[in-house]
Amino acid sequence: MANISHNPNVQQKFWNFMATLFYIVCLVALGYGIKRYGITREDFGIGDIALMSIATYRLTRILVFDKIFKLFRDFLKSREKLHVFYVIREIITCPWCAGVWVALIVVALYFMVPFGDIFIILLTISGIASFIVVSVNFIGLSTEEKQHKVKDLKDDSDYSKP
Repeated sequence: MANISHNPNVQQKFWNFMATLFYIVCLVALGYGIKRYGITREDFGIGDIALMSIATYRLTRILVFDKIFKLFRDFLKSREKLHVFYVIREIITCPWCAGVWVALIVVALYFMVPFGDIFIILLTISGIASFIVVSVNFIGLSTEEKQHKVKDLKDDSDYSKP
């Protein structure tokens, strides 16, 4: 590690590379673990993939945006000088980056951890519920906006009458 320059850009690239290597190692370990449990690609049904996808969405949202991890994100932001924290911060503040890591964790939990599937089902229910909340809020706001436009048009037409 003594050969690494003090240039932050070089160190950031080094830690990004290390994170990528770590991800690959975790991916290979997950592959061997799944194979050891006797799970094949055919065992990944559409229902399983749907559950894991929605659970990945929800866990990623919790990690990247929700208040519950704000303290952790703020802690990482305050550790600017430590480049390993920089990489972790970049991962947990980017939904696309976090989603790749979370998907790895979700698959491991779903297939390899006792009762991990229950946690994934809970995340899936929570994810579907959050879709419903966002959809209802969107519909409500759209309806409210349309009502204001209609009222404004009516008010404007009342003023234009002699």
